[in-house]
Amino acid sequence: MTVSEALPDAMAAANKISDDNDWGAMDRRLVFRDNDLEWDFRVTERSRNLGQARFVLWLALGIELSFAAIDPWTLPADGMTFVLWRTIILTLALVALLGLTYAPFFRTRWPLLMTLAVHVMTVANGLTNAMVDVPVLYLAGFMLLVLASYLIVPLIFQYCIGTVTTASLVYLGITALGDVADAQLLAMLAAQLVAANVIGIAALYRAERFRRLDHLNARRLDDQRARYHDLLTSILPAAVAERLQRGETVVDEHSDVTVLFADIVGFTAMAARSRPDQILDLLNKLFAAFDEITARHGLEKIKTIGDCYMAAGGVFDHQGAHASAMADLALAMQEAAARIDDPDGQPVRIRIGIHVGGLTAGVIGQRRFMYDLWGDTVNIASRMQSLGEPDCIQVSDDLRRRLDSSYRLDPRGEIDVKGKGAMSTWYLLGRDGGINAEEDVS
Repeated sequence: MTVSEALPDAMAAANKISDDNDWGAMDRRLVFRDNDLEWDFRVTERSRNLGQARFVLWLALGIELSFAAIDPWTLPADGMTFVLWRTIILTLALVALLGLTYAPFFRTRWPLLMTLAVHVMTVANGLTNAMVDVPVLYLAGFMLLVLASYLIVPLIFQYCIGTVTTASLVYLGITALGDVADAQLLAMLAAQLVAANVIGIAALYRAERFRRLDHLNARRLDDQRARYHDLLTSILPAAVAERLQRGETVVDEHSDVTVLFADIVGFTAMAARSRPDQILDLLNKLFAAFDEITARHGLEKIKTIGDCYMAAGGVFDHQGAHASAMADLALAMQEAAARIDDPDGQPVRIRIGIHVGGLTAGVIGQRRFMYDLWGDTVNIASRMQSLGEPDCIQVSDDLRRRLDSSYRLDPRGEIDVKGKGAMSTWYLLGRDGGINAEEDVS
């Protein structure tokens, strides 16, 4: 199955699983029902809105100083001493809160600083009402803080409602202690605060709902990208999949690559006399074992064609040890095949061929694409396999020269290779001292 064919099914399955688990659903409090998703949203908000928190504190500081500058023209002279002290203390408090946003501890805990800032300004406004004979219109100025808290303070819905409603009650309570407002005026102020909170809650609810939906869509997109990447890497080598995702055209020339071909001896006759499910089970078992051994030796599976398995070394890892790693892989493949029975109950017999040299590698096709190797090296490796003997590993003389003295090789002599003429070939027998190829993997 190709990526283009498998991806829609994989996405549909992923979406079905998400729907079944109610993933992404929110309750009326604007909280994701999935705890991990809710936690992820809050962490993202905190990391994304640190700059907004600093901006709000700077803005609060500027507005507070601006109002302090015009207070002498709007408040009575006997209240200026209190106004001066209020301005000094409030300014120092806001500067301290702003400074704390740069402390490592508060880089992810700035919502606490925002809550403190709202309450500090609330207390300052309330005490001004209680201690100074302010004009009646001065009382409604607190509405600006209420609306600003909902619209620009980057607190999530739950925290913001708790912060601002508490601040509103504190403001009303402190104001009621002074003689600036009678019961009728306090009732009107309370009604205005309720209206301001309702407007702010409605605006924040809508804004945060859209932010949460954007976050949810981003996570779904990330999940789909991850599934797409996993699907690609299950079909293509990881390095190739990453280049394809970046939109690159994947084609490379390599001067030194080792290529191995392995196939099952007598497979055509075996398939003719066996049931299809038996053949499929055999191939699954054998190729799964080959995949595991190939990965363990640091080599790359390229593809399978029927009963033929193709692997390469040096395509992605350009270190010079791939020739000996491929020899170890071939020996391990022989041992693995001998432990698997065919439908007739006999150990599987395989034929292996290896060659080393230069080749071209790349992704072929647009829809049914695949990563493949081509060139003389590939052709010769294939001939080493097809012209070899059952239960033997036939290698070219080029590969033999790359192996050290720890390998035991037996000369076969010259064979006629189509398109190349006579070539000297060797049989790889094993390691000196009887070293097991699988045990020798470091």
